[in-house]
Amino acid sequence: MFFSQIFSKEFSQADVRMLALFAVFWLALAHRSLGSEHIDELLRKHPTWSFEVESVETFINKALHEHSFGGQNLQEAEKDLREEVKRSLAPGATHIVRKIGDPKWETDPSKVPSFFDARERWPACAPQISFVEDEGDCYTDTPSVISSVLTDRYCIFTNGTWKERFSQEMLIGCAELCTGNSVQYFSWNYAKSQGLPTGGTHGSGKGCVPYTLPACDHTPWYKTEGLNRETVSPCQGIIFDHDCPKKCTNVKYKTPIDKDRVQPTTFYHMLKSEFYVRNEIMNYGPVMARVHLFDDFLEQPVGIWEEKPGRKRVGWLKYFKIIGWGTENGIKYWLCVHTWDTWGDKIFKFPRGENLDGVESLVSCAVFEDLD
Repeated sequence: MFFSQIFSKEFSQADVRMLALFAVFWLALAHRSLGSEHIDELLRKHPTWSFEVESVETFINKALHEHSFGGQNLQEAEKDLREEVKRSLAPGATHIVRKIGDPKWETDPSKVPSFFDARERWPACAPQISFVEDEGDCYTDTPSVISSVLTDRYCIFTNGTWKERFSQEMLIGCAELCTGNSVQYFSWNYAKSQGLPTGGTHGSGKGCVPYTLPACDHTPWYKTEGLNRETVSPCQGIIFDHDCPKKCTNVKYKTPIDKDRVQPTTFYHMLKSEFYVRNEIMNYGPVMARVHLFDDFLEQPVGIWEEKPGRKRVGWLKYFKIIGWGTENGIKYWLCVHTWDTWGDKIFKFPRGENLDGVESLVSCAVFEDLD
């Protein structure tokens, strides 16, 4: 149900207020049945925003019809999609709640630029926006991308005065497992409920809880031409899960961990619409996206990435962040930042507006706002 569509009809101001109250009341009642515990929180903290509720079954059926799955039959593809959704939403959730409206967004497409780079829009935050740390030997990459998106957005929120990085190490052990596949919901929810302390990159000696694993080569079993393997070892180290840190692991860092934490206001998914995603990035900063992982994705592209004939699915998902967009030779693209240091240039271009490999299906992000 599109609540924004309800408000587009001609009603009196009193009618509109009643309908708005009905929408809030309906979603609040749906809270338990949807299994998404922060629906009412989104409505309470952002009463001027609009949301759409889509059932998981609808999402899966659309995805099965919209995408090819590299040799997988429908039963295998459906099983993988259900596992993906399970790892993206709150436990027991039957619906996906998506942001579809914001007073800060432009409603006129002509007012949204055809080219945008968050580094140029917020130059004081460009060093953070340009970077996502390699997850190293860990099987999960969502802590790396989520901590990076939060870093970017908090720098932007503070008008470039905050120059640190949030700790991805904190999310590994406190929210997800290094030995497990990505579960993005738990990382977003931990950051929102507990907050993240600072944490520098591996070997930097910076921040409260810096990252402990070095970068490694994630692609030795794929095409190897052109990749620099001299400085990075293959990802074949022994990894283990550690406990959630109770204090700063950097003994030189003087601020106590609980005073170092910062919490985003809320986190949410976006409508599968490149226009709305562009609006979100333009106003608040980078977002997290993902694609179904095929062997051709791991070949560093020249120009805009494009799918190859005969591609095969080799894994579940690959996460990265989107920092802008543009058009090149008539092809629309997203400007993205990869986590893998050995993939070539970590800033790359991916086709925009056609939901290739599901890149626009479950875009997620969080926001920092003054609610007083």
